[in-house]
Amino acid sequence: MHGYKRLLRYIARQWHWFAGIAVLTVASAASAALQPWPMKLLVDYALGDAELPPQLASGHAAASGDPTPAFLLFVAVGAHLGLFLLNSALTAALTLSWTNGGQRMVYDLASDVFAKLQRLSPLFHSRRSVGDSLSRLSGDTWCIYSVANGLLMSPLQRLATLGAMAAVGFALDPLLAALSLAAAPLLAFSARFFGRRLKQRAKRGRESSSRIASFVQQTFSAMPVVQAFSTEDRNREQLESLAEDAVEIALQGRLLNSAYGLVNGAILSSGAALVLVVGGFRVLDGAIPLGTLLVFLSYIRKMQGSAGGLFTIFAKLKTAEASIERLMEILECDQEVREAPNAKPLPATPSGKSGHVMLEDVSFGYEPRRPVLNGVTLEARPGEVVALVGPSGAGKSTLMSLIPRLLDPWQGRVLIDGSDVRMATLDSVRARTALVSQETLLLPMTVAENIAYGRPGASRSEIHEAAIAAQADAFIRRLPNDYDTVIGERGASLSGGERQRLSFARALLKNAPILLLDEPTAALDAETEAQLLEALRQIMEGRTTFLVAHRLSTVRDADRIVVLEDGRVVEIGSHQELLARRGAYERLYHAQFPPAAREVVA
Repeated sequence: MHGYKRLLRYIARQWHWFAGIAVLTVASAASAALQPWPMKLLVDYALGDAELPPQLASGHAAASGDPTPAFLLFVAVGAHLGLFLLNSALTAALTLSWTNGGQRMVYDLASDVFAKLQRLSPLFHSRRSVGDSLSRLSGDTWCIYSVANGLLMSPLQRLATLGAMAAVGFALDPLLAALSLAAAPLLAFSARFFGRRLKQRAKRGRESSSRIASFVQQTFSAMPVVQAFSTEDRNREQLESLAEDAVEIALQGRLLNSAYGLVNGAILSSGAALVLVVGGFRVLDGAIPLGTLLVFLSYIRKMQGSAGGLFTIFAKLKTAEASIERLMEILECDQEVREAPNAKPLPATPSGKSGHVMLEDVSFGYEPRRPVLNGVTLEARPGEVVALVGPSGAGKSTLMSLIPRLLDPWQGRVLIDGSDVRMATLDSVRARTALVSQETLLLPMTVAENIAYGRPGASRSEIHEAAIAAQADAFIRRLPNDYDTVIGERGASLSGGERQRLSFARALLKNAPILLLDEPTAALDAETEAQLLEALRQIMEGRTTFLVAHRLSTVRDADRIVVLEDGRVVEIGSHQELLARRGAYERLYHAQFPPAAREVVA
């Protein structure tokens, strides 16, 4: 029920559309109740010898005398066509209203799910595949359409139809009307029996679709590796296996739906047969005219269908609940990093004095009782370059993620310019930082838009200046449309060095006082790295910089080098100071540079 209540908020936003849909629904039910009456007029009065109702007889007599059978025939045909056109117009208006209001609900919900997914920390996304998130965003969000229809519009439509036809039916013949609704208890039992099973099958179906989407996304993301290791056939077999599972689950669901439809059809057909038998005998006995029975036979399917539909709503909602649960897992997910209720922007600081970072006794881990950082205390003063080195898994990248609050420490504090980042707004914290990572993330948009991603309002001249400083302008000018060239997915059309230069330009244009460089040249060859070092010096100038690097040649000029081992700070000092201590840093240095090369590097 909590999930339904949460979704009702999105339905309430489109209340004006649903008010119109409700009016159209009632009008459509009334027109549907009138549709069989031209047939009664034709059978009983035009072709039969029954007397016209006093209202029709007196009205026609006043105009032109007694009505002829031919006249009644044309009246019946005209009324039939008129009611058909009216019902078609109402149906078209309902469809348009549903399309407009319904899709707005879906996109409102999808927008909130998308916003929540963006706010969730990297830790959350590391535990889930991109394909699964896409499946929830693009597929499961349509459950609100089923909820709106199942909880509001469909019951209203069916109750209106049932009420209108039941009222007319009881006026025509109470016995036949009562028999028409006798199947309702059996339909209710059928809906309850199949509902839970339909929900389970629907949930398994959504999960199987997510697995396929995840596998395809992961395969396409790693296409160079797939082709290099010739795993195309193996991936095809794995996809076929996933597809077989999906087909089997879909088949089970289809069989269950077919069984449900068969049971309901048998109940409705038995009820119609009972009405037909009893009604036939009543016509033979002269209790009712033939036209009344024909009207009733027309009503019987719609009355029973409306009654049965009220119970099938339960089963359909059970199916939608599978998607509701998957969405609630996102919308109700506890954010590891959340903004404090009384959060305030970081206070402004004078130029040149911004970018003071302090980590006080910080501990953090990705899993309970398995810390990655343990009691780390570290300070970086404005304009200082602090390098983080150590073996893989020492916690270097994790430490960097704490500064812009991509992650929050288990204990301890992270302060920027004297303020605890947990008490500041996320936007103000992240406005003080710019990130360049080892994996250069570029978006499928123009070069200029990628550079200005952190400052979308930047002028063209500012974009050019950032590109020049990052040594990217020359290769950009050689592109087909220079700065207006659209980059392919993840920048695949560019070399590693070109992609990294664009990321440098993007960080430079943001002009944040704190720069986070997480292995910015690790994926590059030594020659390209040497070419980019000057660009690195350009973007580091005047900024507090945290530099993670495995290549010690990149960090030797840092103001201070911090050596991490097993999540702890074991050494801090300059390059020469740490070599003189003959400790952990010297071991890393000797492991990286053979004796013959040490003097050259030094």
